[in-house]
Amino acid sequence: MNILYLLPALLIISVQCLAQWAQVNTGIKNLSLGAKLLGNSDTHLFCGTLSGGAMYRSSDAGNTWMEIQPPVAGNLPECGYSYEGKYFAGLNSSMNCIFYSTDNGSSWNSSVGAPQTTVVRGFRSVPGAVFAYTSSMGIYASTNGGVTWSAANTGLKTVNVIWMETIKTKVLAATIGGGVFVSLNNGAVWTQSNSGIAAGDLNAEAVWRMGENLYYMAQGGASYKSTDEGATWTAWTKPAFMGIGITEVYRNGANLYIESRHFSGGLRDSIYTTANEGATWTNITENLSASDLNASGITEFGGYTFIAYNLISPNLGMYRKSTTTDVIDKETGDAVGVHPNPFDDIIHCTASPAKDIEYVSFYDSRGVLVLTERSNGPVVNTSVLSNGMYMMYIHYTDNTHAYRKVMKSGS
Repeated sequence: MNILYLLPALLIISVQCLAQWAQVNTGIKNLSLGAKLLGNSDTHLFCGTLSGGAMYRSSDAGNTWMEIQPPVAGNLPECGYSYEGKYFAGLNSSMNCIFYSTDNGSSWNSSVGAPQTTVVRGFRSVPGAVFAYTSSMGIYASTNGGVTWSAANTGLKTVNVIWMETIKTKVLAATIGGGVFVSLNNGAVWTQSNSGIAAGDLNAEAVWRMGENLYYMAQGGASYKSTDEGATWTAWTKPAFMGIGITEVYRNGANLYIESRHFSGGLRDSIYTTANEGATWTNITENLSASDLNASGITEFGGYTFIAYNLISPNLGMYRKSTTTDVIDKETGDAVGVHPNPFDDIIHCTASPAKDIEYVSFYDSRGVLVLTERSNGPVVNTSVLSNGMYMMYIHYTDNTHAYRKVMKSGS
């Protein structure tokens, strides 16, 4: 019997991925200036090359890539985002800087009212609204699935927005020159909220959430923490691995990734991940090239973590690392198997040594529990789930558990 639960608690992931990074560039041409990750839809991963502005998609988790036309010829998007069944591309200096596709880039639709002649740095969404943040035109919002957009800058004192984040019912914008702004009404009105942040630290680098708290880093490395959803901030001693700053922050469900920057024997970045909201971190840089790691994007898709090397490390392109193979439960040392992955409606779970499953839960990309199925055997029916990425939590009758990243891609 399928039992649906909506639980407030976030589960702590306790798995360890042993697979190494592998280069996956089959079908991609001309990486002389490097590559850029451009996010994913429910079924496809997107990237581009910095030489010539070519754009590519993959439906098999990066095994092969097929070239597609970008929304504007020769203008490689800056970013990509999946929202309400559409894939959005944010552009740089186009007469229209937001396009969307309902067929994974085979064709493109121009978004009405989108910002013009600016850089769309990224997207963020909450239930009922999606936002695009830009380098010179502030924030744009859409409440009809991204078909039409309008400026959402009331109260925003600077229009150079470098990052956005959400926490509970609030939306935050981190800006260059104005620090942090908070909106309580989905971007209709913004209020500057820098109490506790030094006047010299209002050029933001990133703002992100870990658990119930918010974290803000200024350019130059000064860091702050808020325990009241951005109303006030206090100085925060960041982990040493964050070095002088952060170049990427990416979350997929409970998994949070940070690419940190160090100057030690030359420019060198490292990638760390946490599955327990920063309580512990794992360095997953591992076997990536000894030359400068300066990744252009981090994405989870199809059971893998992906990075793309940019122009500082040319000709390396796309790399991926499995999040679903060779997984060991740290508590028990047991090997955990889930197959097939991607899957249709039926998925099989095994453990070595063999043990019985009490129940299996699935969390969507937002970290929301969407399905729990109690089972007397290794076969789990997921027919009620839509296609997409999920975190799968397996609870055994001996009170141990394991997690796996899985993808449903059946009809």
